[in-house]
Amino acid sequence: MLISHPQFQIRTLLLAAIVVCLALAARAGQTPAATKPASPAAKAPAAANAAPAEPELPKSLFYLPTSPQDPAKDPFFPLSTRLRTKPQFIATSNAPPAVVELELKGISGSVDHRLAIINSRTFGVGEEGEVPASNGRARIRVVEIKNDSVVVLLNGEQRVLRLRPGL
Repeated sequence: MLISHPQFQIRTLLLAAIVVCLALAARAGQTPAATKPASPAAKAPAAANAAPAEPELPKSLFYLPTSPQDPAKDPFFPLSTRLRTKPQFIATSNAPPAVVELELKGISGSVDHRLAIINSRTFGVGEEGEVPASNGRARIRVVEIKNDSVVVLLNGEQRVLRLRPGL
């Protein structure tokens, strides 16, 4: 039984064309068989020059401008004006850090669990936190609380804060 529908014939022709193209591509990908040299003497000159020296690759050099008027461009970002601007130097001062004023306002709690009020914030022994100061906020850690004083760490330095006389 032979099918003669036009769509079936077109599909059959397309399938046949694809198979022929694949066969031709596979045939083109094959390399011809290498010919064997006639004698071992023919191999000797080829062995002497078997490994040709690799060509030396040139190194990439990037030119950076020395003045803002220089027309150099960044090879990766050619529209950038980064290379044409003058560098800005920020002056740093070796001034000592600002003095942080800490005030011990009170000591409370029981003998075995003391609490200290420093710059309006309450701390226990070993607690760490920030307190409001005259120049912003300061981070302190309470090391020891005594009857009339508190030892704190401020920027790695130990400070002893004492109660005002009369409190």
